[in-house]
Amino acid sequence: MRKLTTRSLELYYPAAQRAAALRVAARLEGCVDQLRGHARDKRERKRVLAYLTRADFNNAYVQPEVASLPQQMVLPEHVTIELFHYFNLGLGQVGDISCHESVHYVQMQQVSGLWNALNTVTGGLLQPNIFTESWFLEGLATHYEGRLGARTGRPHSPFWNGWFEDNVQTYAGSLHAGDLAVEQRRLSPLGSAYLTGQHFVDWLADTYGEEKLWKLVEVQGDSIFSPFGVTLRFKQVYGRDVGSLFDQYAQSLRKGLHPRERPATQQVLAGDVGYQARLAGSPADGALALLHSGREQPLRLTVREPDGRVRFSRSLVELLPGRRWVSASVSGASGMSFSADGASLFLVMTDVGREGSDVSRLWQVDAHTGAVKRIWDGLQGLGGSVTPDGRAYVFAQVQGDTTNLFRLELATGAREQLTHLEARSSLGAPAVSPDGRRIVVSRWASNGFDLALLEPDGRLRDLTHDGLFNYSPRWVDDAHVAFLREHEGRAQVHVLDVDAGTLTRVTDAPHLALDASPLPGGQLAFLNLSGGTFSVDRVALAGGVAAAPSAGAQAEPGTVTAAAAPAQLPEAVARAQATGSLQAPDVAASSSDAPTVPPSAQAPGASAQEAAPVATQAPTTVAAAAETPAAGGPTVLSDEPYSPGEGLLIPLLRLPFILGIESDPQGGTRVLGGVSLTGQDRLGFHGYAVNAIFGGGTALRALSVVYNNAQLAPWNLRLVGYGERSERTLRVRVPGEEDRFVYQWVNRIEGVASASRSFWSTPVVFGLRAVQKRFQRTAFAADARDGLVGAEAATSWFAGESTAYGGTQRGLALALSGGAYQSNDSQQVGDVRAETDGFLGGLPGLRRDNLVLRLVGRTLPGASAGLLEVGGTGAYNAVGNLEDSARGNPGRPLPETSFVEPLRGYEDLTIFARNVALASASYRYRFIIDHGWASFLYLLPSFFVRQAELNLFAEMARTDLRDNHRSAGAAVYLRTSFGGVAPVSLVYQVSKRFDDDHAVRHFFGLGVE
Repeated sequence: MRKLTTRSLELYYPAAQRAAALRVAARLEGCVDQLRGHARDKRERKRVLAYLTRADFNNAYVQPEVASLPQQMVLPEHVTIELFHYFNLGLGQVGDISCHESVHYVQMQQVSGLWNALNTVTGGLLQPNIFTESWFLEGLATHYEGRLGARTGRPHSPFWNGWFEDNVQTYAGSLHAGDLAVEQRRLSPLGSAYLTGQHFVDWLADTYGEEKLWKLVEVQGDSIFSPFGVTLRFKQVYGRDVGSLFDQYAQSLRKGLHPRERPATQQVLAGDVGYQARLAGSPADGALALLHSGREQPLRLTVREPDGRVRFSRSLVELLPGRRWVSASVSGASGMSFSADGASLFLVMTDVGREGSDVSRLWQVDAHTGAVKRIWDGLQGLGGSVTPDGRAYVFAQVQGDTTNLFRLELATGAREQLTHLEARSSLGAPAVSPDGRRIVVSRWASNGFDLALLEPDGRLRDLTHDGLFNYSPRWVDDAHVAFLREHEGRAQVHVLDVDAGTLTRVTDAPHLALDASPLPGGQLAFLNLSGGTFSVDRVALAGGVAAAPSAGAQAEPGTVTAAAAPAQLPEAVARAQATGSLQAPDVAASSSDAPTVPPSAQAPGASAQEAAPVATQAPTTVAAAAETPAAGGPTVLSDEPYSPGEGLLIPLLRLPFILGIESDPQGGTRVLGGVSLTGQDRLGFHGYAVNAIFGGGTALRALSVVYNNAQLAPWNLRLVGYGERSERTLRVRVPGEEDRFVYQWVNRIEGVASASRSFWSTPVVFGLRAVQKRFQRTAFAADARDGLVGAEAATSWFAGESTAYGGTQRGLALALSGGAYQSNDSQQVGDVRAETDGFLGGLPGLRRDNLVLRLVGRTLPGASAGLLEVGGTGAYNAVGNLEDSARGNPGRPLPETSFVEPLRGYEDLTIFARNVALASASYRYRFIIDHGWASFLYLLPSFFVRQAELNLFAEMARTDLRDNHRSAGAAVYLRTSFGGVAPVSLVYQVSKRFDDDHAVRHFFGLGVE
């Protein structure tokens, strides 16, 4: 690793990726400069601390400054799932992704007043802007995603805006503040905090001015009681609280709503296939492959006959250990393609690798049975299509920030590189022509996606030049390609003659069309979004409308220029579509620069218009799809190898504190104080924490030291040492005298060493533990010692499928743990525990319920009778008094160690045993509410009610192979959340015990999940 320092950045990057790091630094620094220009507080801030990592995790994030953690930005070298392309962000455009994160970084840096002083003294406690909630944090970042020097990101994506337009129409514009919550499920699967949050922030900027966004950031950054009264700070800036502002916004949505309906030319083959779906058609027999999931439907792979009948539909979860894949999802799939004979279906699926990173695997599926016949590993990118002869598969592989086309020989696994692009190139899923001679692919250009054609001689010829989301091409025949293209702000299916250049639009979907799939007989199937779910629709290719050239500025021959956002779009969406870059004179004009083509002139069935000449110029070889940093990139102040000890000895947190006041033996009081020091090197190979408590009659009352080592990653090593000096009170009874109380010092030392890692998604933990306690001699008590040493290990495993509304519908969970302990008095005790949980869907037709069957076995070899406690505890804290009782006698305890196994219905009754076998069944039905408010009593954060649950359960424990303890009951839960970060549940439970005291118990509880 190396460290690159510029005027405003410290970027750590893999040494082999210096060129990519410079490109990211140039883009990131430009975005940071623009954003700091918006900030009202102009004081100089620390350099942005960023990491460019090789890990494939398909995400990027900013860690705020909280206690011992420094503020930092983590970026991948690239991303590998196609969803980023639908967000109008290329696989290799990490610089553009970093601009979204830079909004978070700059916003969180806006700290002043008390917290700025405390952060300066202590090294960093917290940044008040983290409490503006996810909808504002992500909404603001997504708002600026397309406004920082390039026409990129979700604000310019017809996929993104089509989803929002559909949401608005589905609910007739009647959105509520709960639709900003991260937990909201009734809207799109894209994340309400992002989608609704961005459009709300757009409206705030358009209605009240952009400056007030940053005024709010300033006011929040200067607050003292930062988590409280956030909505009142909105009122201070905007004159209205968040709830009133959102009501005003929803009113504007209703006023600007122009409903759109499916045209008569679209035939529905399959309705409501889910809110996530991918589609592919077979050129041989017209069969349709559908990968789909819904709010109440787990992931399925379904193949339908041409008339819509289901050929097969199968789950894609493998439950048993030894599974061939760990994870499968709609968003992780790409390159669905039938073989020419229709016998096989190929697709690339993003999965979890051995080290936990994302990996791409090619699947070959039997198109008649659904069996996964073969899997190829190591593709690292997007899928494409199988060649007509069935011998190879063409895909887009990403390395660093560069994507190129490769050909995989299916029989041998050999790979051939087909293109040689460089520097921030991003390619979509390629498609091989029916004759196998040419490949069409979407390529990221300076202002969006365009089509390019790889000719037999290796030349890459541009087919479009306007960046109007020309994406997801599939061949109709050897000369025509069906693909998505933005039309009137929406993604519609177009057909392009790659030789003649004529362009035809064949769909007029209400909000969004996806996955154009040509079928035999001049038909085309596609996914149509309406009412919050997709359907499979079909249109005739012959019914298309020739796409007219826009009346915009003159362009090169063959260039299709942008059209304006349509009047039918809700005003908020139209504003987003018309947004251009703020400071990018070299970027093509935004869609608002061209006059609107009347919608009636381009509706299906209207008179044909003159075809647009697309790509009549001579073929050109594309050497790079580069956005070269202006003026040679950032000014590099230094670029040096990373030093493993950098920053290690300078604590990140330096916090003195007052712990409290206690009484001393003489009746006086004394103050306990302490200090916390934490630190790590910049890359986190070494980390430490030291906490010391002083006072109370001795110089040092407690000391804890933690050391963490990640040099053996993915293994993580951790050492913990703890020492404490405390007092205990002893009653001394002397015959004929009044009882007296004396104090005895107790010294306690504990050490823990652990090693942990995950294999795929399975965690494994090993640990050693030692405890020693010494009771010092007094005039009335002898010196004594107590302690133990032990070793522990644990692992768990899960495979399953779930839905947003129904929870886990099918799954298997396994857990195994064990320990061995020896005390100072030579007591040797083992602890072995095994658990199996089976998850099943509930009653037929309900789809919002599930059944969980659970078996637990636990034994303590060598323990005294009664050391294991069964019952006596629960998952929720009781509200009010719940009297505890017990059955049997507790065993001789081990120092500082307890063994507890919960049993529902026995929360107030403890059974002492040496071993237990437990079986339970739990049925749960969910009443979906999904409603929320912008704040709770104005002072507390937002409040969201997810659902109410009815739970029926029965449990039985058999202790020591002789005694039964049975219970059954019902519970009602209310699942809520505060601020999107604190899920709180209320529960009322009534249960009947059929053994022991046969009691009926009522239980009210409160818990944080």
